[in-house]
Amino acid sequence: MPRGKIKAADRDTVRSIKTAMQGSVIRALVELITNSDDSYKRLEDDNEPHKGIIEVLYKKDGYCGLFAVRDRAAGMSREEVEEGFETYGELTSGMKAGKSVRGYFGHGAKDALAGMLNGRFYTFKDNQFVMCKLFIEKGAVWYDYTEPMPATPKIRGEHKVDGNGTTAYFEADPSKDIKVPRFDRVHEELANNYLLRKIMLNPKRKVLLINEDDGKTRPLNYRMPEGKEILSEKFSIPYDSETFPIHVSIWRAEKGDLTQDGDDRMGGLLLVDEEDAVLGISLFKYDNESLAARFFGQVTIGKFRKLLKKEEPVLSEARDGLVRRHLFCKALIPEIEKRIDKKIKEEKQRRQKEDQSKIDREEARRYKKAFNILNEIAEIEAQPVINLGRELTDQMEEPPDGFCLYPLSAQITVGKRYVFQLHLNTNIVQHGSIVNVTCINPKIRVTPSEIRVASENGTGVLRKYITVEGVEPNIEGTLRAMTGNKSSRAKIYVVPEKVLLLSEGMVFQPESLTLRPNKSRRIYLLVYIKMIEGGSTIKISSDNDTIHISKQEVIVNEADAIRHVAKYELELWGEGVGQNAIITAECASYMALLEATVKTKEQEKEKGRKGMFSEPDFIYDPDPIQRTHYSSETGKVIIYANFPSVQHYLGSDCRYRKTLPAQVLVADLVAERCFYEIAKKKVETSGLTFSPAAKPTRIERDALDLSRRFGKKVHEALVDQNLVNDSRNIDGG
Repeated sequence: MPRGKIKAADRDTVRSIKTAMQGSVIRALVELITNSDDSYKRLEDDNEPHKGIIEVLYKKDGYCGLFAVRDRAAGMSREEVEEGFETYGELTSGMKAGKSVRGYFGHGAKDALAGMLNGRFYTFKDNQFVMCKLFIEKGAVWYDYTEPMPATPKIRGEHKVDGNGTTAYFEADPSKDIKVPRFDRVHEELANNYLLRKIMLNPKRKVLLINEDDGKTRPLNYRMPEGKEILSEKFSIPYDSETFPIHVSIWRAEKGDLTQDGDDRMGGLLLVDEEDAVLGISLFKYDNESLAARFFGQVTIGKFRKLLKKEEPVLSEARDGLVRRHLFCKALIPEIEKRIDKKIKEEKQRRQKEDQSKIDREEARRYKKAFNILNEIAEIEAQPVINLGRELTDQMEEPPDGFCLYPLSAQITVGKRYVFQLHLNTNIVQHGSIVNVTCINPKIRVTPSEIRVASENGTGVLRKYITVEGVEPNIEGTLRAMTGNKSSRAKIYVVPEKVLLLSEGMVFQPESLTLRPNKSRRIYLLVYIKMIEGGSTIKISSDNDTIHISKQEVIVNEADAIRHVAKYELELWGEGVGQNAIITAECASYMALLEATVKTKEQEKEKGRKGMFSEPDFIYDPDPIQRTHYSSETGKVIIYANFPSVQHYLGSDCRYRKTLPAQVLVADLVAERCFYEIAKKKVETSGLTFSPAAKPTRIERDALDLSRRFGKKVHEALVDQNLVNDSRNIDGG
């Protein structure tokens, strides 16, 4: 077996490898995936056909991990192996020949395989195969490779390469300071890794993560945040008798702050060269600027490859972007920062403008009252909860002794939220009173823990809502509401899911959840086999192709059932921040629904709000395309103040917002948007199946019904009734 020492191109190879890989399986996989992508790019440059499939293999061996990356691209001959691996640090990937590859340093695959354990690859070309090992020994990097051998069906079957292509392998051992990430973690970190972003977004590539332990296969994809481009500008940088064209595109995310650090960064400007190869990601000196937390986009640096071909040290060997001390970067970075700074100033002005239009105390009182009403309506009409008390439209009756829970007892099941009602008479329980709410069983969760009887809620008999949720079956507890010398109790029994399944046939557990981008969550489908018999096929689907379910169907097996209930584990993951989906399981006339939303870590950290809606925001976009928008993340109804018909009544900078016409318009906008969102959620979580054409009609019908029933109530709360009375007096009414 020929043996050779890899020559170092004036570099400390071992130090460089350890710096680049840092003992990280993810970093090694990133390099090998990029290597496979480069191989496909070389085929594309030569107009050779291919399927663009890259497979990432995962397998556990005790505490150790076995990893591989497989492509079916060009493969390598023995001469190409020798040329590609005999020298460390030279541009051996095809860049010198003008190929559109990423090979910046000439050591991506070398680092990945030599930096891990038992690194090796099998490469197939023209019905021959070569095996090559890479390793560190005595402070140097070495490679061993075989002479070409016939690519027999047996060897092809072992590595699952039927034509040309390459499979690269390595191992990870925690006892040797190489941690083995979980399969789910590999999925999340690879799909979100900024160095792979262009590959994940490339429609000509199909990256698959395969768990060889259980056969699970997941496609790896990335979806950019939803947003609006706020800057697109071209300029040039002079350096070393050359002019380098630069294009900066900055976007602002619509749905909250983005992560602005780490390899899985959602925000920041992706730095790419003229061939769209990723160089880094940064906002430079604004990385920690809160006003830039929603910024993302791209900087394209033309002619950048000329610098690499001349061995200019413009890129960090640690794979973390530009080297700021380099003269080219010293010229480029301030120009980018100048443009970011301009957008930050605009963002600051935008926020200041919004702050100037914040509602005053009198308006706040009216808004609070109106949104209490809207949230009460939403709690009953739209939220995924079961109302145990009386209907919102029922006539309010005097509660016994002025203070009473409804109902006095109830059965609930695990995984659903239920609402009790507390009715109280403000002539007996005075405004300003605090009602304490408790349950003697800690396994029955109760919210809120206290209720304040506020004057803006009105007078007479009021209705308050208490949400309960059982965390395990076959328990009971007592719900208690107390204020002063008044108290009321209700008995709660948490019964097994089977009771629920008796009427519904199957349910998801949980029935709603939040996902992080490309981070999977386990869910369960519970099936009552006395209603859905063994052998039945349950079809499972998502109404949004960015949110995936691990199985498209489940075959019911009576042997899986315990006490007539079969439990099937599924996994759910989503690709795009702000994406929402309804997951549906169907079998004959039976149906189960699950609602899923994708949010960033920052959005998950945001403080929770009480209810579906919160006070509106007035936004001053210069050319809005709609009057209002609803943010499910913040619960805010967004009113676009510069929409022509809105500005006509509110005036510039909302200066006429307190006039009667403006208040009536705002009340109309808020009610219209809130009733639509309540109706939409009600339809989506109803469990009823609608055709695509019928769904909007049903939402519109339900929204109009809500407006008819509750519109007057919302207007009375949002519009200053003194202005209404004054207007009537002027008109002689």
